[in-house]
Amino acid sequence: MLLNLTIKNYRSFRDETIFTTVTGQSKAKPDNITTVETIGEGKCSALRISLIFGANAAGKSNLIKFMDGLVRWVNNTTDDRDRIALYDPFLFDADTPTEPVEFNLEFLCNRVRYVYSGSFNGTSVEKETLESYPKGKRVMLFERKIDSSGTHTANIGTSLAKERIPGFEVFPGKLIMSKFLHDIPSEQLTEVASYLSGIIISNGFHEDISRGIDNEVCRSLIEDPERLKLLATFLNRSDTGISDIKIEKNNGRYEAWAIHETTDDDGSVRKVSLPMREESFGTRSLFLLGFRLLQSLKSGRPMLADEIDSGLHSHITEYIVSLYRDPSVNTHNSQIVFTTHDNNLLDQTVLRRDQVWFVEKDELGRSTLYSLSDFSDVRENTPFARWYMNNKFGGVPSIGSNEYLYD
Repeated sequence: MLLNLTIKNYRSFRDETIFTTVTGQSKAKPDNITTVETIGEGKCSALRISLIFGANAAGKSNLIKFMDGLVRWVNNTTDDRDRIALYDPFLFDADTPTEPVEFNLEFLCNRVRYVYSGSFNGTSVEKETLESYPKGKRVMLFERKIDSSGTHTANIGTSLAKERIPGFEVFPGKLIMSKFLHDIPSEQLTEVASYLSGIIISNGFHEDISRGIDNEVCRSLIEDPERLKLLATFLNRSDTGISDIKIEKNNGRYEAWAIHETTDDDGSVRKVSLPMREESFGTRSLFLLGFRLLQSLKSGRPMLADEIDSGLHSHITEYIVSLYRDPSVNTHNSQIVFTTHDNNLLDQTVLRRDQVWFVEKDELGRSTLYSLSDFSDVRENTPFARWYMNNKFGGVPSIGSNEYLYD
């Protein structure tokens, strides 16, 4: 369960920026809340669904981009050993382009609260620490040490002494966390690294296609017929006209085919196959997005999605939100965090104030993130969408006059 994310000096977020799913004091809409009995810290309540609104180019996608980069880094899939791919500092100040990016991620894994924090520049991790709070008190699990010669080492906490973790080489541009995912087995640390590496990210259709995610999805589906059948059901219930899906492999590439049923003049039902690449943009987008949604709901892993409404009708995005609110479907307390422009989702009868976030960028290119619950005059029954469209919360584009458009 994701609780808090803090980033600083990453892309348009120059200053310290905090996003949280931890619930406020309101008791409204309990279907939107999941509660876990932690080990030694009592009950922890967090939101199942969080929405991020903002104008184009306001910076809302940067939160998803950061988490995507961090997950990929833990998985050690960044290619350039001499450069940290996630390093992308704020560029519009004199000093920040050379200053480190900082992060702090708080989450629950197997009912224990963890805090993973670090800072890094373009070539080297300057700080990396993992702490746990099994009984409400801080326990240091590991931290990165750098000596005067620039040599990096891992200092393993005394609580892990019984595991007898062997010494290992620490590279300046690689995470210690990824070591426990791939190279060094540890009962506790490998479990945490696996949790972080398994956070599900959707970067939007076009970026996913450019990365070849569609091929990965098809490969996974052909290996898991049950998931393939479930995805076909999801697409059918989303009114795409698809009754089934089949996957074929040709020359090392996978291709999805959508199966449609048509009724002939004599009343007989005939099946017609159509390459998924020839389906509408919305259907293709929903194919990739649906795969991840079902993956999240089945595994209990959190999902972060950028532009979730791209190419989709409002009723579809409302349907997606309903899946995470439905305890009979979301049986593993999965969470979803997504950016959107669909103001129809701002339904005060469905959402709580603390589920809605806005991003606004100032004249210096700096993004600010804030929650609807920060507004003291907003109640749980306030018409969120109407107030938002009337610019009472910010986070909307400022459209210039078209008088001099061609001058």
